[in-house]
Amino acid sequence: MSDVTRTYSSVVIGAGSGGLTVAIGLAALGRRVALIEGHHVGGDCTNVGCVPSKTLIHLADEQLHDPDSRAVLAKVQAKRNHLRDEETQHVADTPNLNLIKGWARFLEPKRLAVTQPDGTTIEITADNIVIATGSRPRRIDIPGLPAERALTNETIFEQEEAPRHMVIVGSGVIAMEMAFAFRKLGTAVTMITRGPRVMSSAIPEVAAAMHAALTEWGVTVYYNATPSAYDSATEALHIQASDLPVDIPGVDRVLLATGRVRNLEKLDLERSGVEFDPKQGIAVDSYGQTNVRGIYAIGDVTPTSHFTHSANAQGRRVVQRIAFPWLLARSPEPFYPSAIYSDPEIAGVGLTPEQIAQKYHPGLIKKMRFDLGKTDRGYTDSVRHSFVILYVVRLTGRILSATIVGPQASAMISLLNLAISQRISIYKLYSMVFPYPTLSEGIKKTADTFVRETLPNLKAEIPAYLRYRWATPPQPNGQPEPREQTMAEAQK
Repeated sequence: MSDVTRTYSSVVIGAGSGGLTVAIGLAALGRRVALIEGHHVGGDCTNVGCVPSKTLIHLADEQLHDPDSRAVLAKVQAKRNHLRDEETQHVADTPNLNLIKGWARFLEPKRLAVTQPDGTTIEITADNIVIATGSRPRRIDIPGLPAERALTNETIFEQEEAPRHMVIVGSGVIAMEMAFAFRKLGTAVTMITRGPRVMSSAIPEVAAAMHAALTEWGVTVYYNATPSAYDSATEALHIQASDLPVDIPGVDRVLLATGRVRNLEKLDLERSGVEFDPKQGIAVDSYGQTNVRGIYAIGDVTPTSHFTHSANAQGRRVVQRIAFPWLLARSPEPFYPSAIYSDPEIAGVGLTPEQIAQKYHPGLIKKMRFDLGKTDRGYTDSVRHSFVILYVVRLTGRILSATIVGPQASAMISLLNLAISQRISIYKLYSMVFPYPTLSEGIKKTADTFVRETLPNLKAEIPAYLRYRWATPPQPNGQPEPREQTMAEAQK
């Protein structure tokens, strides 16, 4: 252990999206900041997540009719490396910010030991410590599968060429994006999922649309399925699908997309006094502070953040809390929209149907759907498997939840995120003028339907609203009605 202890105003552990936001933000305000990172600056997003995956998706679309997977993957790596170098240089050029390569662990609440790549250890103390160590892919063991044939999001972008036949284990975000991207590069793709549908965390309509889209692209999906073994000699992956054995021949790569594991175990959090659960993550308030004053957590290590943009948003709130502690910090954590860049895209924001059922009587809620293929832009572009679904409080038009499946869904969801977070009624969307022809007209047409069903029927709508507004939602097993949740709690 070093005899010299370095002291900083703030220390950030992890140089991913959230960590960079905090470190650069505080340094720009004149604070002396240490940023600790054991791998590359940029974290998952820059190196093995958003940047390479979206580059791959874009290039696969560009070369759809004449795919050259070697050229595509080489360009993915080159663009990723270029951005990584830019971000690393930006950190180096930022005044008041010191990048320390190494791995941190707590010695006590405000003191860290950092093991550097050469094996030496230094000690660091700070008034504020921000934990932003992210997550890593969950791995499963498939007997007989060689390590070089098992891929995760950390290794798939290092391939020199696209696989001949890739089996994807899982059906979530990474699975969906990579299934379409590699299929467009000419890879035969098979997906296996443990549940009865893909995208198990989404509403059933999303699963139905994505199953249809996967089928159109020639992706075979096995449901209620798990891998059991791999035979290298025959390149066959053996699986159990609905309790029946199935052999999938000619498989040269298996992508494990079975979820994420929070990077907590090497931090020695017990010595910090921070409360955490290995499955739920580190408990924080709406401004990222843990139960220990001056220790914060953001990003994947928390229960509410699973995206680059949510880690960034949490980081901004932490900067405010540390730099301007005299400002009121009572606003709840906002909703974070999700976006999946499959084909079609999937985007959503707001409460889940389960959370809505816990808070509101079903008689108070209207579920509105409009198919984007019925818009004029949907007609000209031959849009399929695409829709807008809104959960809306009857009579008042308050929007609780929004889901969009379709081209440009990731861009369209921001309007509905604004409506939900600012309580902008669906009546306001009804009165908006949308450019023509665009798919976003689907939002307006959903609002049109709500207004047409509500205003001519006020004699029925007003009594129904008054009847159900304060009614206790039906609870399974006779459980009492839950208390009102904050927006942050609703996303846990």
